Amino acid sequence: MRYATVPQLLAGAARRFGAAPAVVTAESTLSFAELLEGVAAMAAGLRTRGVRAGDRILMAAGNSAATVQAWLGAIYTGALPALVNPQLTEPELAYLKQDLEPVLTLLGEAELAELPAGGQPDPHPAGALDPAAIVYTSGTTSRPKGVLVRHAAYTETGLSFPGWIGLAAEERLWACLPLFHINAQAYSLMSALAHGYALALSPRFHASTFWREAAALEVTSVNVVGAMLAMLERQPVATWQASRLRTIYAAPAPRTAAERAALEERFGVRIVGGYGMSENTFGCAESPTSRAKPGSIGRPRQPASGRFANELRVVDPDSGAEVAAGVTGELRFRNPVLTAGYWRAPDLTAQLLEGGWLHTGDAGLVDADGDVTLAGRYKEMIRRRGENIAPGEVEDALLGHPAVAAAAAFGVPSELSEDEVVAAVVLRGGQAVGEDELRRFAARSLAPYKVPSRVVFRESLPMTPTQRVARDALRREYSAGEGSGQL
Repeated sequence: MRYATVPQLLAGAARRFGAAPAVVTAESTLSFAELLEGVAAMAAGLRTRGVRAGDRILMAAGNSAATVQAWLGAIYTGALPALVNPQLTEPELAYLKQDLEPVLTLLGEAELAELPAGGQPDPHPAGALDPAAIVYTSGTTSRPKGVLVRHAAYTETGLSFPGWIGLAAEERLWACLPLFHINAQAYSLMSALAHGYALALSPRFHASTFWREAAALEVTSVNVVGAMLAMLERQPVATWQASRLRTIYAAPAPRTAAERAALEERFGVRIVGGYGMSENTFGCAESPTSRAKPGSIGRPRQPASGRFANELRVVDPDSGAEVAAGVTGELRFRNPVLTAGYWRAPDLTAQLLEGGWLHTGDAGLVDADGDVTLAGRYKEMIRRRGENIAPGEVEDALLGHPAVAAAAAFGVPSELSEDEVVAAVVLRGGQAVGEDELRRFAARSLAPYKVPSRVVFRESLPMTPTQRVARDALRREYSAGEGSGQL
């Protein structure tokens, strides 16, 4: 069975769409032909810097044409680029360097753009099921893990995504989500290459200027996370203005049909929901029956190419036995373009892909229509402003303070449909420290979105029978507004 690689998809786009706009920013426009030329030049520059197939490149940069070209250029050489959040602190970057062992680290768009220009080399002859890039995502309690994303995951997703959300033959996509996310990489950039869409880039999402930017960039479709929709809903009516924007892909979508309908009417758009992961871009897409069901994410997404099936099982997480329809269990997927695993983490990879099925750690059920409804998370990840946060990262930062004896981080539901980070702290005997001081201390080693919104003080932390911190108990307690330090 043959799949395309990312360089093959890019070359095909340049051949088919040529002078049509490919990457659009407020300052410039690159055609598909110019994009291929720029990517090849970046690849030559990287090779001049000593990069070879199989090497890793760490890139910390925002949304820009240079970022797109450098990331694709690294893939073109056969290297594995890991594009990460430019807001990461020095300690966070130091961990990634230790884990990735990159031959080259490029910080900021200026460093990307300064790569020496070269000729027009041929791409490295990679296999379509080989890893193309690494996407770092936080684990349940550990440091971030590098997800190995296959070439075919990118290319098959690009071919399929427009059909999943009902896009037409001519669209202009908008990436205001960061390019270091799988969403912008696989759904936006790869869809543009596969279908000849222009991809408009914004440096970041701003709720107050969202509609003005949409009109200026002439976009027709945008991808957002649920918190972004909530922010837009809270903006004054005067911030809205007419534009060509007609489709919003939201993950998650508004929970109820009434909420969705109200937003669609207010903004003059169609909101489409879905579910996916860095480890599996083929998650679920809404169906004709799922839109009316609270919390439903639809049915397993299938590839437009028809080359394989994306299978879903709902199982008892302890026994692995499949559960009956309507019974909650762990969602597990199987398809040939799933992640190849986690970088330098064979034990975690074996757990993730045990039995050939991706163990998502997410709880859900399948109803009589075949629609999937999410029921929560088995894992303890905190989701904030579209970012995944490992509790252990927050706890490590707080435990560095001499007054802190123990800490537990967890998420509680916020008004923006995702989580706010709360940290429960036990102080050492005789020590005193304020909440604001601890938050400032944590901010020295954590990106802004990881810094706790609240720090609450306790005499002790609740423990499980196996003497692990019972984060679920803390989440329930503070979500309900009970206990010390009410929220």
